[in-house]
Amino acid sequence: MAKISFYLTNPKTKNETPLFCLINYGLYKVEDGVKKYLPLKYYTDISMSPDLWNKELNRAKESIKWANSETFDISIQAVKESARKNYEAINSKIETLERTAKELTNTLTIAGNVPSHEKLRTELDKIFKPSKVAQMQGETPRELFPFINHLIKTTNNKQSTVKSYKVVLKNLQDYQADKKTTLNFENIDIDFYNSFIDYLTKPTKGKTKAGLPITKAGLSKNTIGTRIKVLKVFLSQANERGITVCNDYLKRTFKKPSEETSSIYLNESEIDKMYYIETSPDSIERLAKKHNTNTLPLYLEKVRDLFIIGCNTGLRFSDLAKLNNDNIKADGMIEIKTQKTEKKVIVPINPTVRAILNKYKNQLPRAISNQKFNEYLKEIAELAGIDEPITTEITKGGFKVIKTTEKYNLVTSHTARRSFATNAFLADVPSISIMKITGHKTESAFMKYIKMSAKDNAIKMQSHKFFTKLQVAK
Repeated sequence: MAKISFYLTNPKTKNETPLFCLINYGLYKVEDGVKKYLPLKYYTDISMSPDLWNKELNRAKESIKWANSETFDISIQAVKESARKNYEAINSKIETLERTAKELTNTLTIAGNVPSHEKLRTELDKIFKPSKVAQMQGETPRELFPFINHLIKTTNNKQSTVKSYKVVLKNLQDYQADKKTTLNFENIDIDFYNSFIDYLTKPTKGKTKAGLPITKAGLSKNTIGTRIKVLKVFLSQANERGITVCNDYLKRTFKKPSEETSSIYLNESEIDKMYYIETSPDSIERLAKKHNTNTLPLYLEKVRDLFIIGCNTGLRFSDLAKLNNDNIKADGMIEIKTQKTEKKVIVPINPTVRAILNKYKNQLPRAISNQKFNEYLKEIAELAGIDEPITTEITKGGFKVIKTTEKYNLVTSHTARRSFATNAFLADVPSISIMKITGHKTESAFMKYIKMSAKDNAIKMQSHKFFTKLQVAK
């Protein structure tokens, strides 16, 4: 009969560590006339903190720490019951593996010849790690986390999409560890949806790279919405591959949380302030005070010029970064295949854009990182005097966060694209024409994207014939 002992991979860590077992089932070799037994070292998918392991009993300790975190807000009885269930579930998995390993060694032992390590490990993997076996055979894994990893490795999507997949995978793994549960395609139901959103909303405790404790703020509603959107992609992709999935993700209640953001745009006057920054006495005074000069430093000038082109073309930062002479056509158009949608966009070149293109002989400055670009943009907007107080409101960590700051602090590379769309709409350019450039598929989505102030809306309406009709004499 095989003898099986379990051990922690790293018994000195303060974090969770995987459990492995040594299966001694009679395989041996002879060295100098002496039998040396060769136990199989087999890693399980079970992890726990060292303080929850009883090495004498070879089982998990009974402890209140096994309780799911949300039960601490319910009652002591709920905590105890949760701890008991999770503790028993872990030990049940350990006992199942131990029993199965013993049965396999008996079955695979033929006429006294015990199986090789490779044979025993393969048979154990078929039972306890089916996704690993499927992946080795070139099949699509059918378990949640291996399937997501498979998508990450095989998808043809952009790097930003792959990054979002990895982020959601990490969220799900952290949730599983925090709740002491095991996620699979069949238990991602509406109850999980509500619990997962609650988990992402609340602050969580973690550790820095140096091992110091840290509390991470809960996510904003729109960020959580993005997580749910990606999760639904995982479930949809699995369903299309014939994997049994809980269909709750198709319900209207399993929706992507969202709220209207307080994104800004720059009106034409503010854009002009940035473009003509070196001709305004106030801006020159601010330049002299900060940079000891009456002209923009070259690194800021290049950022400003790229931003102004964005404000007049609606091109994304990623497309501005690769704009070159081949995109400038003789008929006065910019033609470019956008990086995000891979669709061709054609934009008219207005006099402002033409002047900037001529300045650089159609070879625009190489774009710097988006992070640095945004940092410099804020400085340029501040130097230009774009300092109107703006109040923003966002739901973060389950609470409304209201903050008032100067407008220049909110300017980013994407402000250019939003400014283009809004200003073109205010100038009565047909929505459908603007959408051809911005890529919005519906007018309702486009109207949510543009940002008109109440005053801008009133000014636009003021010129409408409804407000300019002559008074009818009685």
